[in-house]
Amino acid sequence: METTPRASFNDLPAEIVAIIIQDAAKPTFTQDEEYELMNLYSTARELCLVSHAFRHIALPIMLHTVLLDFRNMPAFLHALYMQNEYAHTHPALRFEYTPYIRNIWFGERCGGRPSDAHIHSRFISEPVSDLELIAPVLLGASSLAIEFSCLDLLVYCVELAWSRMDDDIDRGCLPLPWNIKTLTLSRITCDSWDMTRLASGLAFLASITHLIAIPPVDHDIFSHILFRTMCGVGCQSYAAPLWMEYVPWDSFKRLERVSLVFPQVELPFEIDESSMELKLHAELLTLPGSRLRDRRVPAEVQGSKDVEEGDFSLKDVDAEVSDEDFISLNDVHVAVSDHPVHFCTESTCLSCLHPDWQKVWASGLQAEGRWLL
Repeated sequence: METTPRASFNDLPAEIVAIIIQDAAKPTFTQDEEYELMNLYSTARELCLVSHAFRHIALPIMLHTVLLDFRNMPAFLHALYMQNEYAHTHPALRFEYTPYIRNIWFGERCGGRPSDAHIHSRFISEPVSDLELIAPVLLGASSLAIEFSCLDLLVYCVELAWSRMDDDIDRGCLPLPWNIKTLTLSRITCDSWDMTRLASGLAFLASITHLIAIPPVDHDIFSHILFRTMCGVGCQSYAAPLWMEYVPWDSFKRLERVSLVFPQVELPFEIDESSMELKLHAELLTLPGSRLRDRRVPAEVQGSKDVEEGDFSLKDVDAEVSDEDFISLNDVHVAVSDHPVHFCTESTCLSCLHPDWQKVWASGLQAEGRWLL
């Protein structure tokens, strides 16, 4: 009896092998998986160790969306230093990360912050710092997510790239030294935006087309829940977060969309004051950027007229408030998450940036009209 020969991986066409490797190397950001207990890039890293050919196939897939925090920041910086040294010692091993990184989450928790101190190497004539290495990576992505408290690092990177432009040529005629169009800021506060003091910072803000704010700070979360439960606003209305008053909206010259996140509050709703975390569905509101530029920040997003309004209205207590201070829900795109997300209601809670939010962002929040978990 003849036996059927077993198929071998070596017998597959190179094109099929490449497709298999690309699929295996792709990180999964779905909500249903135990994200915080697994290394999203472990499979891709293992494939990179198989051969040079596998590495060149897997790395672009692995680098498409990069999540950086205190746990993997040192390893990522080390990889950048290695590529820099490979350029002088083993050119065949050097891989340029920047062209392949489309989306990057830059978080700072419990250390791991890149340094501006220059590091000497026996393979490189000029010393280089962490920030000089990571600046092209951050600025080369089309979508950047960064903690509001880390904006000083972004300002450094933007100013560094800006200063390296040719002074003899009108900067207005040159392409900007960054590709970022979508800026996601996590835990925005009412602090000032120092980048508006620099020409490079103003140019950067003017190039942003989509601003996303996730997750909200504890005060905004608690205020929204309180307004809803106490019927301070209608069941389809949203009070604007306080930080919006401090954003230099006039500097966002090309802003097309602004996306805000609110916890979904369905009445009756019981608040557990002893709990620092709430796991609720999230509502993403996307407002037209034109509604914020050159106009006052709307105090409230109001539901349709046939929906019961809240007991409190700014129009009743403030004579200076006009219809321009409100925006209709009909002019706002609303999306609801399929799964609950962690909301922190305590400013001292160490899990304010729960991994859920990295998944929310990495799954496609930066793409128009999408909210995937």
